[in-house]
Amino acid sequence: MTVKLDLSDVSGMVFDCDGTLLDTLDAWRLAEAPLFAQIPFELTRAQEDEIHSAPIEEAARIFHETYSVMNSSEEVLEHLDDALLSYYRDTAEPLPGAVELVEVANQRGIPCVVVSSSPRRYLEAGLERAGIADCFICLISTEDVCLSKSNPAIYQIALDSLGSALDTTWAFDDAPYACEVMRAFGFKTVAPANDADQKEIEAKAQAADYVVATLKDLL
Repeated sequence: MTVKLDLSDVSGMVFDCDGTLLDTLDAWRLAEAPLFAQIPFELTRAQEDEIHSAPIEEAARIFHETYSVMNSSEEVLEHLDDALLSYYRDTAEPLPGAVELVEVANQRGIPCVVVSSSPRRYLEAGLERAGIADCFICLISTEDVCLSKSNPAIYQIALDSLGSALDTTWAFDDAPYACEVMRAFGFKTVAPANDADQKEIEAKAQAADYVVATLKDLL
């Protein structure tokens, strides 16, 4: 299902960062690859989602304490932090339509926030590189609020920050689990496909109100 966004009916916007605003798939893949390689079995989607939805410190703890990766959680964290911050600062690029949608919303006076599992320093570096850091009234990192994106309380924080009406607040996230939580919370949800395979697109379609090829299709 696709949609053209009528901004006159939008009072606020909530954006995920990784895989929605910025193409950082390679960053996490490259940073996590040597960690997953140390796990002697394939993780389920639920197990992977537990890692991907957690703050980076929690993800490091899970890698070490649950799957015995590296010598300590601190060693895992140092590895992730060095690799990821470098990528956001020097390599990350905006996904199609991301800059345009955020800038149009900004021009229309629609408040926007970011809700992300990435640490604030990554968000600031990546969004600054994309030239849209100043378009958001706040950046909500799971690390700062000690809540995962699986917890609807983090979206209440976003809504309170926006000061927008629940039924006219739109949320954008490429992750099905996040779309499912946001939709249940009451946001209108959009999942960009971003070249996902058919199985992943079907998961997005079940979780979100709308699926689009990219955010550019909303304009």
